Amino acid sequence: MKKLKTALLTTILSAFLNTANAQQIEQGVVSFADATEVSINNSRRLMLHYVQNRNFARVADIYHFLNEKTEADNCVAFTLSEELLIVVLIHNWDDFFAIAEHFSYIADIPLCIPVHYDYSLFLALHAEVENNVSQLFENALAVGLTPEEKQLLQLYFHLIEHGRDERYRQRLRAFRQEHPQSGFNDFISSYLPSEYGFMRTYSRSTPVRWKIGFKLGATQVFPTGNFSNYFSSTTGFNFATDARFNNFLVGIQLDGGSMRLRTPLLRAATGYEHDFQEGDRLQFFSFSIPVGYTIIRSNRLEITPFASFLGLTDLISTIHPRNEDGGLDRSREFTVVSAFSAGAGLRTEYQLARINRDDYFMAFHLRFEAGYYIPVRFRYAPARGNTFKARIGIVWWFSGIF
Repeated sequence: MKKLKTALLTTILSAFLNTANAQQIEQGVVSFADATEVSINNSRRLMLHYVQNRNFARVADIYHFLNEKTEADNCVAFTLSEELLIVVLIHNWDDFFAIAEHFSYIADIPLCIPVHYDYSLFLALHAEVENNVSQLFENALAVGLTPEEKQLLQLYFHLIEHGRDERYRQRLRAFRQEHPQSGFNDFISSYLPSEYGFMRTYSRSTPVRWKIGFKLGATQVFPTGNFSNYFSSTTGFNFATDARFNNFLVGIQLDGGSMRLRTPLLRAATGYEHDFQEGDRLQFFSFSIPVGYTIIRSNRLEITPFASFLGLTDLISTIHPRNEDGGLDRSREFTVVSAFSAGAGLRTEYQLARINRDDYFMAFHLRFEAGYYIPVRFRYAPARGNTFKARIGIVWWFSGIF
């Protein structure tokens, strides 16, 4: 009986200890994961503090610390864009060219899962490099670069400072012509934008720039073809909202106003119950969804061609009393055109002011735009024609990165 009691107590104690041990292991794993996450994210926040205070010695210490900490897990604490900016700021030119030379391998290393990526660090790093390009390049030259390394760094700095302008395209073409077998070709073809402005993609995510814009302004509408025989050009209001992701743009355009008759429209010709006289005005409204791609972008200027395949052009009389809801009773009005329309045009924007914040910025642009629009069908066929529109206005852009 004594042996039975001893065996039973041993079994119970063993089960208890195993359960306690499992719980300790589980708690240890959770604590380790939490500690890793806290360590990485706190280090990133501390680096942001030192970048903002321009203490780049401490930025270097944190960079090396996190690299050592994450190496065993085969992951990284920074995106490629962040890492390039960091090594530039701390004058670690060997790492910069090592990343560029071994880009295909390095790009496949994933971000550590605990990284909380709020984009503040990237924006602070980018602003610091952009504001100190000349000094940073002079420092790089002092260490003795090969002609190929010098050209690559010039290309990178030009992109940071001026964006994808014509000078960037010239530098890119020159690099490819002079170094067709360069060890940096993967970096150039996979990371840097092409000479035509297309942004490349790669495994370790690059923050995508987005912008949302709202515009108020004026539109000048010029009828063409037979349309111009019946109606004069007119000035109306314009409202637009746009969303931009890197260089791609999609938006909504609204134009409204009235158009004045240049010649009478009599019942004998229109079959309508009312005679319209020269000088009478009809209500004009148009809606379009422009889709475009920015081909030139600098610190101040952007040029974007666009096309619209889903739009509406509307020209209708307003001689009858309004409905109770304030709208037109379209069944009683004379309609010249109310149809889908397609168009294309060119947009230019000039930056007037910009307000930077940690993880976003606001900017005010002056926009000029011209487009040609083709309604598919006119209700009053003799007035059939197209419209050319010139627009001007102020755009408020709200922008960030994700």
